[in-house]
Amino acid sequence: MPGRDRPKESFKPVLEPGKGIGGINLGAKVQEVLAILQRHPEVFTNVEIKFCAEDLNSMDLLIECPDIGMNVICCSREQRVRLIEFYRPRDFTILYCDVPCCGPKVLPTLPSVYHQLGPAMPGFYRDDSQMYWLAYPGVTFMFPISFNFAHMFKDERHLTMVLPDGSTPVASRIRIHPMHDSLGHVPLPLEIDSLYMEPVTVSLEGTMTFETRGCRLDFTCTPQDVVGQLGQPSSIMQKRVDKLRIHAKQTTGCAHYFFNYSDLGIDILFDARQHSIRKLVMHTNCPEHADFNDYTKCNFRLALPRRKFPSDAHRDSLGGGGGEEG
Repeated sequence: MPGRDRPKESFKPVLEPGKGIGGINLGAKVQEVLAILQRHPEVFTNVEIKFCAEDLNSMDLLIECPDIGMNVICCSREQRVRLIEFYRPRDFTILYCDVPCCGPKVLPTLPSVYHQLGPAMPGFYRDDSQMYWLAYPGVTFMFPISFNFAHMFKDERHLTMVLPDGSTPVASRIRIHPMHDSLGHVPLPLEIDSLYMEPVTVSLEGTMTFETRGCRLDFTCTPQDVVGQLGQPSSIMQKRVDKLRIHAKQTTGCAHYFFNYSDLGIDILFDARQHSIRKLVMHTNCPEHADFNDYTKCNFRLALPRRKFPSDAHRDSLGGGGGEEG
């Protein structure tokens, strides 16, 4: 029937090696991941965001869904996904080619994974974690191995399916990563025409230069100038009225207004009388801030003026010539 709301599309956890799962993709922005989680509260009932408050760029930004045992690991500088990891694959059903490969009813044993995903080169054993990594292009299954049986998995020429006690290893972690990087050191490269994380140079004189698109804003720009270079803003809003404004010597009867470019991570404040730029605001999308997830991170750098030093001759006249020591 026309006008009837479409039924809500359910989350389908289909594993796509080297790409992602259920639309949560490698290389995706933090905002895109959180938008998917918010659309499916029946699956992602609890979402935790973890980061290093002392130095945001020193560690990954982690989006954890503890109820299903999922970690979405993001590069903190670019705020993009580099790894997706399930650390309790027995508790959450994951599909591969529409067939469950793990979950409460399907144990991800070494033989079952090998049978479903096809033959692979033997994996490798890591002494530091006592794990056997069965690696496929784009996805890796990690199996904890008892110290008593570790020697059986150190020979990469053979793949041990059944242990001497009759048991078989069961995966405790599943990691989705780029095709040829099981550690997911960096996010997937951006598309050639992507403007995400475009370098922006800001000077103390009030100029903002977008390096890729080659446009420049300054305090003389009007709203028409800005729209002509950056396109329509995400929203327009008036600046909050200052409560002390009643004590000002001059009042204009109208408020300054903002152009909000949430996808660029910037706000532009215009003067209500002159209709020219009054202030430029850059957002870092810090997880601690109240505006987190409202803006994309702006990849800006502040161009500070070079410090001027007196010439050597001038320093000599000030007594810095370096004469003989007394």
